[in-house]
Order: sequence, then C-alpha cells, then structure tokens
Amino acid sequence: MTYFASTRPKLGLSTLRPCQQEAFWAVGDYFAKGGRNAACVMSVGAGKTALGIAVALGMAERRALFVTPGNVIRGTFARALDANEPKNVLYGLPSGPLIPGCPPPRTRVLDRDSGAIRSLTREDLLETEIILTNFHSLGMGTDPDDLLSKLRPDDIDLVVVDEAHIAAADSYKRLFAHFAGAKTLLMSACFARVDGKPIEADVVYRYRLLDSIVDGHAKNLRVVRFAPDPVQAIYEIRYADGLVEEVKGRDAVLELIDEGKLSRIVARSTEPIRQMMRTVRRLLDEQRALLHPVRPRVLFSALGERHSEQIAEIANEHGIATDRVHHSMTESRIAGILKRFESDAGDLDAVVQLKMLGQGYDLPAITIVCAFRPYGSFGEFYQFIGRGIRAIQHPALLDRVPSHRQRLDVCFHSDLGLDEHIATLYAENDMDPAGVQHVPSDSWTQPVVDARAAEPGTADTAGRPEMFVVFEPGSTIERVVYNEQRVETQAAERRRHALMQRYQHYAQTQANPMSFEEFVRVAEVLFRD
Repeated sequence: MTYFASTRPKLGLSTLRPCQQEAFWAVGDYFAKGGRNAACVMSVGAGKTALGIAVALGMAERRALFVTPGNVIRGTFARALDANEPKNVLYGLPSGPLIPGCPPPRTRVLDRDSGAIRSLTREDLLETEIILTNFHSLGMGTDPDDLLSKLRPDDIDLVVVDEAHIAAADSYKRLFAHFAGAKTLLMSACFARVDGKPIEADVVYRYRLLDSIVDGHAKNLRVVRFAPDPVQAIYEIRYADGLVEEVKGRDAVLELIDEGKLSRIVARSTEPIRQMMRTVRRLLDEQRALLHPVRPRVLFSALGERHSEQIAEIANEHGIATDRVHHSMTESRIAGILKRFESDAGDLDAVVQLKMLGQGYDLPAITIVCAFRPYGSFGEFYQFIGRGIRAIQHPALLDRVPSHRQRLDVCFHSDLGLDEHIATLYAENDMDPAGVQHVPSDSWTQPVVDARAAEPGTADTAGRPEMFVVFEPGSTIERVVYNEQRVETQAAERRRHALMQRYQHYAQTQANPMSFEEFVRVAEVLFRD
C-alpha cells in the first residue's frame, strides 16, 4: 500500500477552512469525472498552500510534484511540509492536524542553484512522496542536471503549480508535456497574464478577495494615494562611461522595465520618496497603537538596486528600521535579512525588495505595502499588495482587534500610474471606490532639486551635465539591540519550535489528537505545575 493510500482515509479535512474544503471537493469531483487540468482562482490569504498539500495527500497515488515560480514560494511550501515547523500544514493548522495518526510524507526540496539535483539519482527521487522545486530546476530535459531528465513520465501522477498565472511559459509547457498522464492543479489569485497567452485549464473553484475579507481571512484595504503637483518625479541613469540619461515620468520609466537598465536608476529628486515616507511613518505609528503587542511591518517595492538604497536610507532617516533584498545577494544574506524582518524578535520594521517578494511571500504582520515602482500588469500589482492581505491571527488580538478591524494600507504615488490597477481591484472584488483616501497635495512644497546648484565648482558641460542624487543628512537613532522584549520573544519562539517537535510525534500516534495550540496550553499548565 502506498503512503497516500494509507493516509487518505485519515485525512482531517475538517481542520481546513470552509473555502479550502469547498475547493478540495470541487477538484476531487472534477478529477473523478475524468478531468485532468483543474484550476482554482483563490484570493491571496485564502490558503492555497494548505489546499495544494491537502489535494496531494488526498488525490495523489504514487508521487506528487509541486512547482513554484521562485525560491520564496518554494520556501513557503517547504516550511508547510516540514513537520518540525510550528506553523506547518501537516500538524500545525489552527483547528488541528491534517493527518492525525500518520507520519509526514517524505519530501525532497530541490533547487538547481544549490547543486542538489546534480547529485541525485532517479532512485533517490523515487524514495519520496512529494518533490518540491521551482521552474528553474525543470530544465529542457536534455541536461543530466535537469529534473525532467531524471524523472520518467509515469514517475509523477499529480502536478501542483502555484502562482499559475505564468503557467503558459515554455518551461511549464514542457512540464505538462513531460508528465502528460498526470493530473494537474493550477492555483493562483489572478490568472491575468501580461503577455495575453492563454492558460489551458478548467476553473473549478473561485474565491474572491471580498469573500476572504467577509470570512475573516483577509484584512480590509485602505488605499493611500499621493497626488502631487503637475511636476513629475525625475530619475537619472548613470552609465559606466560617465553618460547620464534623464528619465522623466511614469511612461518613460515603464519603457525601461524590460531593458535591463533599472539596476542603475535612481531618483534625482528625493522629495517624492520623502513625502511618501512621512505618510508611511504616520501609518506605521497608527498600526503600532492598534496592533500592540504585534509588531507591524512595511514592505516597499523599488525599481533597482540604487533606487532601493535611496528608499532604505530615507526610511531609516524617518525612524523606520529598514534593509533591502535583491537577487545579487547571496542566499545566506537574504535569509538573514528576512529572518530579522519576519521574526517577532527581529529588529527590522521594513524591507525594500526588487521583484523578489511580490508573489507567494506570506507574512501576516505586513500591514503597509508601499509601491515606489510602476506595475505593467494588474496581476503583478495584485500579487505585491497581497503580501500583507492575510489577517493576523495572534491570540492577543483576536478579541480586541478581530480581522474585520485590521487593515492593509496600500500606499502609492499617482505618477506611477497605478490608478487603473486600483480600479480593477475594486471591479474584480465589488469594492466601493469611495473608500480611497487621498493624501492632500498641499504638503508637496519642495521643488525638484538639481544637485548642481548645491555643488560648488560644478560646471555645465556641453549639454550633458552631471547629476547627483540628493541625500539629506539623517538623524541618529539610538536603539537597544537586544532589549528585554526581543529576548523574551525569541525565547518564546524557541519554546514553540521545541513543542512542535514533541507535538508531531503525539499527533502521529493519536487518532483524534488535540490541536497544536491546545497542546501548547496544556504543556504550559504542566510546566507551571
């Protein structure tokens, strides 16, 4: 008997949310009727990760393959399948374990960059029940290091694809063609593709963002839009040969997105950033007062590396402890920064990201998202704001600040041309546009600054003047690195990890185990006694 055959009768579907149960049965009914390519359109925060794992446990026969578009989402699924993680899907759901009385599935997490695939044989892969990877590792099927060259078509009978709005890409087409006999489940919050290519799948279940808000799974949205005077933000690109190209306004910036120039783009006038940062600081103070003891976080998006440096520096000047992450960093450095950002005991209020955390990243404590870049498609914009849409389920907030009182502040500058995407968000989810908050333009008082005026001895040169980013001196912020609260919070996190290790053994041996939270409460009582 296979692992899935022995686990399926014990699957605790009652621990899933109603929308997840409805989606599970919709997928099951579709497969039972002979369907092969199912799609679930589910709001950010509705729980697609748990749904995908439940479908694999309930509908796979021999082996399931999970494919994600990037390392971040792959990490989300890896944590969800790791029985030692306190918030894993197998045993750590709020309502109790998903597979009571059962061991966890043997899982392989593969990443081409880590070199793990090269050292693995087909036999190694066949020893697992679930294989988790990203589309970069699939390859063409011609290189020995490609995953598609190691697995035969009948080795996988279920393929689960997250963020499937990019599923028409060639890599996914090769995936579906290679495992042509496998059932497929495509999941996404938005199936709108920027390239207009069709996605070949049958939508069997749809769960809108409005539904998620009503059911208490998502925060309410508040849109904070800054409308400046007619003067547009000015950017510049500095080349290695000394050439400086000026870029003015949203349309010109949009043209550069796919031209590889954004890593060199910076804002010549920092006043638009400073204006938005003053607003973010005010909103962050409001969120702190509302959500205490939960520490609210901010997620920024930037155009490129130098632009992210500007945003991080200005945020720190405004008392918002900020760092940045981008693809040129090492994996270990990115992990270290995200740990400081994600941990309740961490010291970062905000992170500036470059198209890294825009989809599949999950941190309910994010209560403010601030876009400092335009988005060419609604889907990409929706994925970005969705990083903070999930409601905070902290025990200290459930009575005082339930989900319907929580909000996600979506901040953006009107020059970025995001109004159309906001309108689409309202239309797609039946939201009232009257809820938009406009930041008064009266406070836009400082003109666009050309740094040459402040640089003595700088001369104009034959129609190609040098331009510099304006950085205003920042104030020194004193902060205790390891205060008492951070130390106690870190200790509490370590206790929960240790308890989860004990709980997974308990849950595997009991037909009707209590939930992890109940287990923690009992353990705390026994510890006090």
